[in-house]
Amino acid sequence: FDSKKTAVSSSPMLSLRCVFFLASGVAGQDCSGKGVTWGPGIGPPPAGCGSGTSTGTSATCTNPTCSSPPCAAPLLGDVGCTTVSGVETYNHELLSAGQEIASNAHIYGPFEAGFTSQQQSIIENWGCSDASVAYDTEGGTDIGTAESKVSHLCNVELPRIVGNTYYGVVGPCGGHTGDYHFHRSFSCLYSETGGHSTKVGVIAGHNIYGKWEDYDNQRLPLLDACGAHIGPTPESSTAVYHYHAQDKAPFTVGCHGPSASGGLVSVATCRSLYSDCDNDGGSGTTIQTKTGSISYDRFCPCFDAAGSNMGTNIQELPALSSTEIYYTVDSNAGDSNGVSSTSTVRFADTSAASGLTWTFAALLCAALGF
Repeated sequence: FDSKKTAVSSSPMLSLRCVFFLASGVAGQDCSGKGVTWGPGIGPPPAGCGSGTSTGTSATCTNPTCSSPPCAAPLLGDVGCTTVSGVETYNHELLSAGQEIASNAHIYGPFEAGFTSQQQSIIENWGCSDASVAYDTEGGTDIGTAESKVSHLCNVELPRIVGNTYYGVVGPCGGHTGDYHFHRSFSCLYSETGGHSTKVGVIAGHNIYGKWEDYDNQRLPLLDACGAHIGPTPESSTAVYHYHAQDKAPFTVGCHGPSASGGLVSVATCRSLYSDCDNDGGSGTTIQTKTGSISYDRFCPCFDAAGSNMGTNIQELPALSSTEIYYTVDSNAGDSNGVSSTSTVRFADTSAASGLTWTFAALLCAALGF
């Protein structure tokens, strides 16, 4: 069954499979998922939706609504829509360098729907001599983990650039396929200059921006489990809830915030929105990546400070206890994940400041699970 997967609250009386069956039986066969979970180069269509061989036209991006936040975000499909266009910088899949990515493009969450024989030619183009070793019919791994897994299984470097061609599960701007959709980055939709990154899209009524809180001062935002925080933006001098792209899962959004009280969303609250989070008794799935094996909970988009999306030993995200909304990148670390050992951040209870100051060296150790 390969139709669009949506988040459904767990119920003691109805299994997830039953919910899917009833939904399709009452509403009729949903063939709207083309460009989401099926179509040329993506996957076979569900029963009753034709052969899937026609390229057709791109589907219009539909922004979800969340009238009573926090809400689960769709696990596959639109979590939001872009509001600006960009230009691809390298050849990748169906896009050529210099080709425009139009505004109102789809913004998806972190997950891939899986890899099957439908993607054979794409996987082989990545440099995998036997595409079948990378097949994963279950899906539900975030784009970074999926890419690292394929890199390991195929013994190739992903992503990589050769000449004018970019090889990776998604392109340099952060998206892929003919009906273009973003999973991360948005790097061609904004410039890394000045202060706060500019707006790239809207997520269920709240703006999403590039990754920088302040580029000139090398400050990255501290974000909640949904991928957002409360602070000023280029459009608002008053602090508002807004999202940022980030370099780690969930990349775009983990859920639709804010919290019920209008604040930040914790990892535990995020996970409570999804029946797929910790629905296996905590056993998870062991995934072998290029850097080693990890335990992973498929289709759970709520990642803690250690980068884990499973288990009850949650390491809460620093944003939930900090009075600051950013941290400073270490210019000597070599990448955007480096944290300055001289920067400090004041931690507090979620209701009032406690006055306890930590260095970012301690914060980094907590994030790594030490």
